[in-house]
Amino acid sequence: MKKNHLPEYSYRMEHLELEKDLVKAVNDMAKQVETLRDMELLQVLKHPWKLLWYSLLKGLMIGFGSVLGASVLITLFVYLLAQLSHVPVIGNYVDQILSKTETAQQNDKGNGLIDK
Repeated sequence: MKKNHLPEYSYRMEHLELEKDLVKAVNDMAKQVETLRDMELLQVLKHPWKLLWYSLLKGLMIGFGSVLGASVLITLFVYLLAQLSHVPVIGNYVDQILSKTETAQQNDKGNGLIDK
């Protein structure tokens, strides 16, 4: 008795067609990505001042964000240190740190470093 291999053959053919469609779609997408990359490069080459302006703005925003973030973190740290001064074991060390910080600020203020 011969078995009918028609369903298995049909499945393989469908699978092969799907693979071909997938390969074609991937190739089309690759071409579109290359086109977009070429267009982006052309835009940068056509308007270098625009790129320079955006880069300058980006650098300013990164710098401003870094300073602002560091200020917030330092303020939070000092606030938490002030709260820890009431803890018996750690409080003495925190008081020393805070007194040294205040002394340094007063010395700097007396030298006119902060006012300049």
